[in-house]
Amino acid sequence: MSNLNSYIPIVEFIANFLGHDSEVILYDTNKDMVVFVKHPFDPNIGVGSPIPDMEKKFIKQKVYEEEDSLVNYRAFSFERRKLRSASHFIKNSGGELTGIITINYKVDELIELRSVLNRLISGQETIQYKGEDFYESFDLSFEDLMNKTIQDVLAKFDVAPDRLSQEEKIELIRSLDQKGIFLIKGSVAEVSKVLNTSETSIYRYINKL
Repeated sequence: MSNLNSYIPIVEFIANFLGHDSEVILYDTNKDMVVFVKHPFDPNIGVGSPIPDMEKKFIKQKVYEEEDSLVNYRAFSFERRKLRSASHFIKNSGGELTGIITINYKVDELIELRSVLNRLISGQETIQYKGEDFYESFDLSFEDLMNKTIQDVLAKFDVAPDRLSQEEKIELIRSLDQKGIFLIKGSVAEVSKVLNTSETSIYRYINKL
């Protein structure tokens, strides 16, 4: 625990710099608990709370063996607010994971601002561009919508998923990210199946955006 305590001033520094739209948490992965949290979004999160599912998934998949950090992945807060997140893996000299620092930042207002700017730039009216597939999604579940969007974007490359180059995979991930796919739970796992690659690789592609 003592070694992780040395990271607490860094957590406070990051949180104070980013402000109250940020949540910064330090986890002890050996004890499966929160060591310190600044600006918690969930009132139930505090010192001693268990590590949440997202970070547990990183641990189970041993993402830390290939990456020192994951940045700009998407998540939801306790209140279902949209977040841009990053996690840094703390490892000892032997490469064993001892802790994680996760930063969550609320982006709802920024997304709304982007929409306003797009309307100001492009005009108020919605334009249906030739070749663009628009469809009603009110009767689709999140999973149906996610799968349809993935297949629609993939179809534009006109090549089998296992034939895509790395550049094409990054471009596909970029298109899916712009459509908000990675805000949907399970999307990374679904895209990894479609591309026949690991979830770690998908996170790595997202990091490159």
